[in-house]
Amino acid sequence: MKQFEEAKILHYKGVDGDKKAVIKANEMLLKLREAEPDNAQIEAYYGSTLVLLGRDAVKVLDRADKAEEGLDALNRAVSLDSNHKEIRLLRGNICLRLPESFFHCSETAIEDFTFLLDRYKENSGYLTPKQVREVLRNLAAAYQNAGKPDKADTVLQRIVEFERKKKG
Repeated sequence: MKQFEEAKILHYKGVDGDKKAVIKANEMLLKLREAEPDNAQIEAYYGSTLVLLGRDAVKVLDRADKAEEGLDALNRAVSLDSNHKEIRLLRGNICLRLPESFFHCSETAIEDFTFLLDRYKENSGYLTPKQVREVLRNLAAAYQNAGKPDKADTVLQRIVEFERKKKG
């Protein structure tokens, strides 16, 4: 598990733009994935590093192929453990950031963010206030990307209500 934690740290450095960290994280996760093929978390982070490799690729076709491969791994991770918060956050965030016109995965982002907010409704300790705000903002953006501005506006209103409750 120590290697997995190291790979996650490198992954997040990669999210912040460190291309070498993405490559290293991907290599580490590939080895971990071979050792534990049914570990949903490893699969999710592996998928995320593939999408990041696609982001950093020079050739357009390589970008699309890596992103598709990464999405497949993320979808597999969710099918292995559909209730895992971290996996849903990863997939939702990635689906939100991929161009809707090409990947058509805003609905998947909506599904993941709605799932997380539903769990939060059941248990207020499920997400931190910061995570709730982020998930609500991302859900609004996903609705916007999916061409559903009315639903986006409704979610933005929920952010205002959430802020009011937190202060009051």
